[in-house]
Amino acid sequence: MARFAEDLSVVNHLSGRVHQWELREPMVYRLRDSDPTEVATAPPGFKTDFASVPRPLWWWIAPWGRHGRAAIVHDFLYQLGSVTDPAAGTLRRPSKREADRIFRHAMADLDRAILTRNLWKPLVPFRMALAAARRWIIWAAVALFGFWAYKKEQRKGTAPPLEHEMLEDVVKLVEAKAP
Repeated sequence: MARFAEDLSVVNHLSGRVHQWELREPMVYRLRDSDPTEVATAPPGFKTDFASVPRPLWWWIAPWGRHGRAAIVHDFLYQLGSVTDPAAGTLRRPSKREADRIFRHAMADLDRAILTRNLWKPLVPFRMALAAARRWIIWAAVALFGFWAYKKEQRKGTAPPLEHEMLEDVVKLVEAKAP
């Protein structure tokens, strides 16, 4: 099981009709729940819209709801796209398929963390089953329609230089936060 390393701090910027959020502090997502593991670290100043959900569907899936952190990780992997291994001092760009898989696993981690803290223990299995179905629908939509967003970011061609500029800072941040 993977985990998010710390709390999230964002500020909202309303730009036109799109809500845009900016990270105030780095957000680290460990791909496995162990110390020597790969991490995805969204840096301070990273801008996201959380989940790109069409407005008519907000009644069912809010863009900044329970899966907001997973959406930030996914946006980061699509835009700047680096998974860092602090122990080895390396980073790599995950494929679209891997970024979508990481998104699905991050949503599952958040579901477990949030839904199992319930005082109504008899309802936890039911809520987890509903969350699993919802998570797979969200993942399927991203897998089907995220192709254009991923290709658009690849065409910009700015990701690899930005990744290498960030590597040293990311390694320092992760080492400083490591227990």
